[in-house]
Amino acid sequence: MECEEVKVEIGMPAKSECARRLHALGVSIASLALLSIALLVTPSADGIGTHTQLGLPVCGWILAADLPCPTCGMTTAWSHTIRGELPSAFMAQPLGMLLAIATIFVAIGGLITAITGYSFKAFLYIYTPSKVFIIVGALTLASWGFKIFLHRGVL
Repeated sequence: MECEEVKVEIGMPAKSECARRLHALGVSIASLALLSIALLVTPSADGIGTHTQLGLPVCGWILAADLPCPTCGMTTAWSHTIRGELPSAFMAQPLGMLLAIATIFVAIGGLITAITGYSFKAFLYIYTPSKVFIIVGALTLASWGFKIFLHRGVL
């Protein structure tokens, strides 16, 4: 399949319909690969540590300071989310649950674009990049705080 480059008068060249669909298919395949890994691992009952099934080491923050890192519980949350166990996913890592749900939507959206050519471009411009950065940063800090309180037995 050969894709033509579409020229525009000002700015960068626009992607052809074929290139846009292939890009969407690639994004969808990458998303499905991540979700497949989450399905292959068994979520840890402790809410953290599922990543060790992938050959990764135990979190150094917990070993060194008895404090979870900002991403502690992400793999566990993804594993619960892909199984539809949303309360368990939230308790493992709230941001991990949200990212897994977003990845599910990205995978579906990518397939829709690859098959039909429909563009979700308008949804990408709802918030400016600086607002997205602030929102993601706030969610990361809130999730990390939640995880620390949970780890310390406050919640």
